[in-house]
Amino acid sequence: MDDATPARDGVLFVTYGNGHIAKVAPVVKALEARGVRCWVLALTLGFMQARRMGLQPLGYKDFMHLVDANKALAYGRKLWPENQHPDVDEFESCCYLGVNYLDWVEMHGEEHAAQLYAKGGRRSFLPLQFMGRLIESLNPCVVVSTSSPRSEQAAIEAAVARQVPSLTMLDVFANPHDAYLHHKVYADRITAPSRLAARQLHDAGIDDGRVRVTGCPAYDYLQDTAGRAEGAAFRQARGWVGKHIVLWCGSLELSSPPALPEYAGPGLCVLVEQRLRQWLRARPDVALIVRYHPTQYHLFPDQGSQERVYVSNSAQDGLGPQLHAADTVLVQTSTVGFEAALLGKRVLNLAFSPTVICTEYDFSKLGLAQSVPTLAALEAVLDQPSKAFEDIGSRPPVGAATPRVVDEILAMARGNV
Repeated sequence: MDDATPARDGVLFVTYGNGHIAKVAPVVKALEARGVRCWVLALTLGFMQARRMGLQPLGYKDFMHLVDANKALAYGRKLWPENQHPDVDEFESCCYLGVNYLDWVEMHGEEHAAQLYAKGGRRSFLPLQFMGRLIESLNPCVVVSTSSPRSEQAAIEAAVARQVPSLTMLDVFANPHDAYLHHKVYADRITAPSRLAARQLHDAGIDDGRVRVTGCPAYDYLQDTAGRAEGAAFRQARGWVGKHIVLWCGSLELSSPPALPEYAGPGLCVLVEQRLRQWLRARPDVALIVRYHPTQYHLFPDQGSQERVYVSNSAQDGLGPQLHAADTVLVQTSTVGFEAALLGKRVLNLAFSPTVICTEYDFSKLGLAQSVPTLAALEAVLDQPSKAFEDIGSRPPVGAATPRVVDEILAMARGNV
């Protein structure tokens, strides 16, 4: 390195969303407790969640000096109306949308950028130029991301191109249809939550030398015995002591084949909630929590108040108390199903969900859940007793994951890549 080049220092985290911030937060806090400087670029919903979890997040708005801000904001304001969310700051959204779109324009020109957006919308963003400038500006010694596309993957690719050590924290599993398995560039280290996840990475052709089975820091909190008390308090506050609580965690479905028309978008979840509410009326011993994805909860119709039904605002309500309070957890592909299994809850998986079918993300085939084969079978499966499952390596190693991930990052910071 040239003597005039400042030494790299600190760790840059790039992540978004409530669930992904939960993976990052324990690691950031552990590193900061050891005197390591950390920057957390927390995107979209992740910004407020990062604050709620005690972090000091940054957003795209804090780095507008790295781009033509006026041009980026012009693009962002044009795109914002169709991409707005009630829990994401409007200015930050405009910065995020505009910088990403400007990245396309600078790389491909106006015409191609418009084509890319028309084809994939914001889900196709990959701001390689912006992330490169960000890394060059902050000069971190390690770049860490979660395993999502867009900004997270762009940060890893930009780090690799600049020979900055990088680490990706894998979500839960790496099933064949997972977009993560089809990247051309991977981080120097990939932390896997289980032996099964590591095996899936191997089967996809990813070098075993990159992979460490650490568990996932997002789930360390499940080992805290205080969670049980939170669950008991949730029950007590609603007069549900002694009830069997079902937690329904739903999300939008595919809007294209092979989705049935009535299942597309919020359709499947609406039908499931209707059946759950009807089933509940005949079961005075049961209570229901309805919790839709934090980025989508506002897109589902309000089915009205009903005795023993609590509809959660998932962008504000913590998952922990609801999960600890629940006895049975019903999911499509939500990682809440994985957390519930780790807590020993009964997990039911909607195997007929188009998303489950298309992504092959079926907890009932991963040794964690009981299958609900059809919508019509839902009530019958709910009334069945729990089943035991064969261990196929889908659970994390014993102990907390956070120290293991921290050790990997510190080793990379010391040059042990």
